[in-house]
Amino acid sequence: MSIPTSDSKRIPDRCSTIVWGSGDQTLVFLHYFGGAALSWQWVAAQMPDYRCVAINLPGFGGAPPLEQPSLSNYAAAIAAELERLKIENYTLVGHSMGGKIALQLAATCDRSPQHLVLIAPSPPSQEPMPDEEKARLLNNHPSIDNAEQTVKSATCKALSKEQHDLAIQTQMAIDRTAWRWWLLEGMNHSIVDRVSHLQMPITVLASKDDPAIPYRTIQTGVIDLIPNAHLISTQGVGHLLPLEATEWVVTQLRNLD
Repeated sequence: MSIPTSDSKRIPDRCSTIVWGSGDQTLVFLHYFGGAALSWQWVAAQMPDYRCVAINLPGFGGAPPLEQPSLSNYAAAIAAELERLKIENYTLVGHSMGGKIALQLAATCDRSPQHLVLIAPSPPSQEPMPDEEKARLLNNHPSIDNAEQTVKSATCKALSKEQHDLAIQTQMAIDRTAWRWWLLEGMNHSIVDRVSHLQMPITVLASKDDPAIPYRTIQTGVIDLIPNAHLISTQGVGHLLPLEATEWVVTQLRNLD
């Protein structure tokens, strides 16, 4: 997977990282299941005055997989990367699967974020997914046709060719161990008991037309379970908000208190 070199740099580690921009404020981005650090490039391109740190989670975007994948071990790997980069004061932004991992990190990491932003997040309890959809994903990876179907079913607004091609590429590159762990364990692992004690401000961004994680699930499975969570919604776009509604996402990030 190619990495831009003109205004970014790759930092090899178990969590490989791309850094864009510069500024006093640091945003740390965790991608969705099927994505990678590069999935954030369109958001970062509109925020050059921020330091945007996008992490390839282990097993995604070419980063090596964890030997024993778990929410705790993913959070520990990210915490180690933050320590290595000497990041202390930051806003953590997690999309979908990255949202659930962000919650785990915020609840357990000594370097907890100052603000937490969850974009169409996987709920801290269990993410609903029809059995036939889970079977399709488990039994057909990696497959271009499977990736095409997944991207199509997750979006409401047409992606640009560059965005579409990247979404297919990043899904095809996911390590099999990481792929199966999320579908069989990660998305079903409840951390509700941990998130109820979070103290930092939490902003949740969601689309009322999300076909992957229904808006009702965001309300009952996220907002109702996290005391500090504040919901901001949009419509007419699907699950891949950082790609489908880049400008809207950027606006919300710039408007954080």
